Amino acid sequence: MKKNSTEWISIGTVLGDTNIDTFFFNLKNHKAKKGDIVTTESKVPTEEGKVVPVTVWGKITSIESTNQFFPREAAQELTNSNIDIRDTILPTTRDELICKVLILGYTNNLDINNINRLLPLNYPVRPAANVKYPASEEVQKMLITSLNSKHPIFIGSLLARAAVKIRVDADNLVSRHFLITGMSGSGKTVFVRRLIAEMLKLLFPCLVLDIHGDYLGFVQKQKKFFPNNKIKLFYPKLSVNSEDKEIIYTLIQKLGKSLTDPQNDYLNTLLERIDYENGASIVEYINLLVARSRDFITERNSNTKGRSNGFSHFKASTMYVVTRSLREVSKKLVKMEQTNFKHRNKMKNLNFEELPDPVSEPEKIISKGQLSILYLKGYESLPASAIVSILLEALFSHRQEIQEEIPPFLTIIEEAHNFIPSRAENKDNLPSVDTIRRLISEGRKFGTGIAIVSQQPNRLDSTIVAQCNSQIFFRIKNQSNQRFVRETSEYADKDDTNQLPNLANGQAIICGQIVNFSLPVQIQFDEHLLNDDIGNEDFISTVDKWNDKESVKQRKKFAKAFSNISDNDIRRPH
Repeated sequence: MKKNSTEWISIGTVLGDTNIDTFFFNLKNHKAKKGDIVTTESKVPTEEGKVVPVTVWGKITSIESTNQFFPREAAQELTNSNIDIRDTILPTTRDELICKVLILGYTNNLDINNINRLLPLNYPVRPAANVKYPASEEVQKMLITSLNSKHPIFIGSLLARAAVKIRVDADNLVSRHFLITGMSGSGKTVFVRRLIAEMLKLLFPCLVLDIHGDYLGFVQKQKKFFPNNKIKLFYPKLSVNSEDKEIIYTLIQKLGKSLTDPQNDYLNTLLERIDYENGASIVEYINLLVARSRDFITERNSNTKGRSNGFSHFKASTMYVVTRSLREVSKKLVKMEQTNFKHRNKMKNLNFEELPDPVSEPEKIISKGQLSILYLKGYESLPASAIVSILLEALFSHRQEIQEEIPPFLTIIEEAHNFIPSRAENKDNLPSVDTIRRLISEGRKFGTGIAIVSQQPNRLDSTIVAQCNSQIFFRIKNQSNQRFVRETSEYADKDDTNQLPNLANGQAIICGQIVNFSLPVQIQFDEHLLNDDIGNEDFISTVDKWNDKESVKQRKKFAKAFSNISDNDIRRPH
């Protein structure tokens, strides 16, 4: 490899006892940092029996400093005597910096065609060899060449060296599934925004399940930054077809009252008797069930029709309970729809559309160059899970068809622990669990990639997480979540996981098949993609300007008057 000697600075010397995986070297003061990429020259044997010069590349994983001329006893004496070391003859410039380097591979200095492509090292580096600090452009060239990607996308810079831009393999990103995790505020959404912006440049369709409205900035800034893309903002419509009436049982179990076997029999009879009307929402269907059930109860209790409608063997109390439970489910679903509407109504400048039917109109949700955002704010986990399950099942089925009505696409699942909880959560009956398990195991063949985003990885379904071939880890301080990362990631080593609690906002460890080796990265922050309506809330000023509504004032006035009456009510003792 051709190098400029003025740029490739010598920063240390390789220590003895080397191997093909790691080596240690003595570092000159302040010449490198943890996470830096360094090189050393070596020689390796070839299959033909020749010996060729190579450049060995490595990543500094730890740095330790010692001073043998400053023993602990001296430090204790200085502390107890309150003496400044500068007032003594003890040396302060004899610190020894020892760096541990994880070997990434080597490049053949004689191979002009593949001069920057890494090969696995099969011979240990030479002790006493110089360790050099390669130029940033050469590091960047090595990283992108070794990635060997048709579609590399920019996500940020090397944490230890901002001049080195980091790209990941978009092809593996959308086909192999990946996990994004870290504590709240650590930078997960920043990464997803960066990812979406790059995928839009490639005209690759993305579907985002957005619970908080973190991605509405794309809608607000479309004309300025994404004029060649379609960006659609949908609100949910919970509907089922005639084959999916099973969801009614789940909704009643979670939102209504638990049913006995006779009550379930009656509900099953209702579902068989009453056809689902295509295009109707599930709320409309449940209301239809309630109305027809009331009719059946009336007929059952009448002497003329009670036996003819086929419900005479059900007790009236059984029919009443099912009807009440259905009505309760309908009320809760309506309340969630209203809550979602109130949130949407606060952003009247945005054009929200009802989610099209994914069975009959999938192309309105997934199309080339389109970002579709499903705004789920206000929905509890079960209805949201049902919506996601129905949507993804329908889209996946279209990808399985020979005609392929929709192109490959990437689904980004925010707050994924609400949709794919671990078995310990006892929520295996959430409809989205089985759906996403199926998609993540079969989706690679059909071009339906999935990104799982969660701040609580230990609450995720382990079967699904195991299928994620790449991981993006942000700051994690919780011990249980750190342990989960160590136990489930085959790509993150001990040095990577030890670094997780100390990462700053926007800093991440990226590992897996989207990179050649794990990299500490500072994610590019796209400030222009922030949602203008959220994120900068000034709650102190809101309270300062607060003025009670008239109804609240009336209630307070009534409460005060009632309190005065109670205080003046002097009654004779019994």
